[in-house]
Amino acid sequence: MAEMEKRTPWSPVDDSPLATVREFLPSAYVLSDGPVRYLLFAGERDDRTWGSIGAFWRTIDGSKGGFFVCPEAIWAGSEMVRNLRSAQSRGWPIERIYAYWQAHVGVAGKLMIDPQQHADTLFQVARRVGAI
Repeated sequence: MAEMEKRTPWSPVDDSPLATVREFLPSAYVLSDGPVRYLLFAGERDDRTWGSIGAFWRTIDGSKGGFFVCPEAIWAGSEMVRNLRSAQSRGWPIERIYAYWQAHVGVAGKLMIDPQQHADTLFQVARRVGAI
């Protein structure tokens, strides 16, 4: 128990299923990356209302990508982060993962995915979903 008390809420060794989204915010340098493409995801949020759960993004050159989680949808957003990391661990490049989700624009199971949009910086995407 003493070990648990020493951990910070954002500890990467946290055993919580939501640990994947409890990381420090990206640096201002990372948030200035751009231009980027992104897909907005909507679904059931933590309070059981329907709304934004986050955005899957990638840089135009395809070298970087990720998923910003909406604070009101930690559970669903965490699942998307887990999905992304699982695909990467199986060797899928970010471009292929993005293309997969882009092919499912519209209703995809319990999700609604908006058509691709563009932003000048990653900061604009994070702000759009309330991640910062």
